[in-house]
Amino acid sequence: MSDKILIIGISGVTCGGKTTLANELNQLLPNSKLVSQDDYFLGVDDPRHVWIPELNHINFDILSSLDMEKMNRDIHEMIKSKEPLGGDTTTRNGFKKIRSLEELKSAVIEKIKGLNLEVLLLEGFSIFNYKPLRGLFHLKYFFTLPKDECFARREQRVYEPPDCPGYFEQCAWPEHLKQKEEVENEVEGVRFFDGRSHKALEEVLGDIDSILEFVKL
Repeated sequence: MSDKILIIGISGVTCGGKTTLANELNQLLPNSKLVSQDDYFLGVDDPRHVWIPELNHINFDILSSLDMEKMNRDIHEMIKSKEPLGGDTTTRNGFKKIRSLEELKSAVIEKIKGLNLEVLLLEGFSIFNYKPLRGLFHLKYFFTLPKDECFARREQRVYEPPDCPGYFEQCAWPEHLKQKEEVENEVEGVRFFDGRSHKALEEVLGDIDSILEFVKL
């Protein structure tokens, strides 16, 4: 069983690609586990929700719509017997080797297996806005999108309960901007990805490869 752990946070705008990236990493990396913030939404009848009278709808895009205390407890239960990755986990972009994506995948998989390392992936739209979690992450990523692109993608999604008319303009987008501003101002070491790019997986694998090249276990 692995006794060392690498914790990666993936956050950002709705429909920006964070869940896709988290699932790709979870399927690719050995000894990896994925925890999704979406699994901690409160039930629709929970009194802790914030109701928007003019929309007759719950605001699902704020921290209080989630049981973050439970998520925090669950994560700490998962990592309580693990030792955080030691050494300097600052990524060194200048030291990245030039290689194909397939070569990079193989190199990262080999290093994780060789180091007997567990990888914990935490994914969600506001995980960096919940302060008790901030100190856990070794790598932090935040997806962004232009407003029009975000709206177009969200219109293709089916939510339960579904978005009501005006929800994106009044809740989803402005709450995202607040969360993004807070992350930019308060959270160190975050890499921002444009959700229209297809390079996120390659970039994250490059970062993992970089820190495992230098870290002391």
